[in-house]
Amino acid sequence: MSSRDQILRAVASAQPGNHPMPHLPTQVVTYEDPIAKFTEMAIAVGGGVIRVNGLEGVKEHIEEHYILSLRNKWHITHPLRVVSTLQEMEAHAELLLSGDFDPHTLQDVDIAIMKADLGVAENSALWVPETQVRVLPFICQHLILLVEARDILHNMHEAYALMGNGDQNFGVFIAGPSKTADIEQSLVLGAHGPRSLMVYVMD
Repeated sequence: MSSRDQILRAVASAQPGNHPMPHLPTQVVTYEDPIAKFTEMAIAVGGGVIRVNGLEGVKEHIEEHYILSLRNKWHITHPLRVVSTLQEMEAHAELLLSGDFDPHTLQDVDIAIMKADLGVAENSALWVPETQVRVLPFICQHLILLVEARDILHNMHEAYALMGNGDQNFGVFIAGPSKTADIEQSLVLGAHGPRSLMVYVMD
């Protein structure tokens, strides 16, 4: 028997036995106003939340307030490259409606506008499935996520119950901008992904 086979056999023989699934708590946290809690948690982790009246409200706020605020805060003077996976944003962004392209071409994206399937009030996490461009929410400098107000759930239990086992190969919960405080506990935003996250909650 080769060393490789001996190692694999040892690993296989050291596996733990099967265990029953844990019992889930029957009482989970809920909130009187889940959107208010979602907003509170999103701000606490460095994000921003704007409640608007539908998609038109999103477009209006981006054009009249968000872009100017972003330029001022981050001292941006160059023309912005704005991309979106939403057909409805055609007049405001470069569209990415499929993943059939070289992801390296997204290296200079300033703002990405995408839609989340749901949000979770207890931690402000937003579920972004693979049906959208996988690399986009991580490679852009600033991320905008849209979510319907009716899709803000109380807790992760509700989120997983709604999602089930899923039929997608990949998806991700996103909460707040990328951040790290590994070095001397100094908080750095945008260390591995977007510097900022703005969430538009649409009524």
